[in-house]
Parts: sequence; structure tokens; C-alpha cells
Amino acid sequence: MCNNKIEQEKGEIMNKINVTDARKEMSNFFDSVIFEKPIILKRRKYEAVLIEKSLLKKFLQDSLIETSLETDKDKNTVLWASKLNVWGKGKTKADALDDLCKQLFDYANDIYNNFMFYYYGQNIKDKLSYIFHILICENDDELKQIIVINKSKKSKKK
Repeated sequence: MCNNKIEQEKGEIMNKINVTDARKEMSNFFDSVIFEKPIILKRRKYEAVLIEKSLLKKFLQDSLIETSLETDKDKNTVLWASKLNVWGKGKTKADALDDLCKQLFDYANDIYNNFMFYYYGQNIKDKLSYIFHILICENDDELKQIIVINKSKKSKKK
């Protein structure tokens, strides 16, 4: 599958290809990323790693979103993802989980849509694995797979 333009440079660990060559051989380049391994795409002095989505999910598999299960003063169920400071609330645990999923998708998409502002201005570097794990989830069911619910305090004021 690997095209002769996609070569491992001497002393480099990962294969690299420049944008011009990738454009000329787009099908071969994309097939290499999908069926073989990640590749570094170069443009001038900048480099980006292209990786197949399911492999990225494997890399992020340990970035689980730990939540605490709490009850507020009005007896609502609250799921709080403290590392991200995002919570979901509902009458039942299922309602709170659904609300948490919505809040997490909104949070991750807001960061993605304003990435440079958050990356440099809000110092989200320690949250990136969680954010990208949320972003690659295609629906609530996939997102629920990476949420870990821990029982916590009896009451929480939110």
C-alpha cells in the first residue's frame, strides 16, 4: 500500500510526506493512513499527524470521564465531571446522564470551535485527551461508554 513518496526519513521515527506529494497521491496516502499506520504530513516547517479514527480511540481509551453521583437540595440527581467542571442534572440518574452527555458535547464543541482561545488563553492542555475523546464520540451511547460514575456525597448545591 505504501507509496514510494511516503518514506521514512533518516533518523525519523514516523513516516512523513509533504502536502504536495500527499495531494498528488491522495488515495494512496489516505489508504496508508487507514490501513497501515499514522503518517506525519509536512507543510513547510509545520507537521501534523494523521491517524485513523479507531486507532485514535485506542490511544484515548484511558481518558475516561470520572463523575461523582450526588443529590442536590431539591433531591435532583447530579453527575459532576470535576476534571472538566461540567455537570448534568435530572430527576433520575438516567436523566442526569443524558443531561451530562449534552453538556459534555456542548463543552467539547465550544472548545473545539474556539480552540486557539482556549488552548492559549484558558490553559486546557491537561484536559485535551478528555476533550478529544468526547469529540470523536458520534452519539450519546458512545459517550456514555467513557463516563465512569462514582457515588459521592449525599447533597450538592448546584
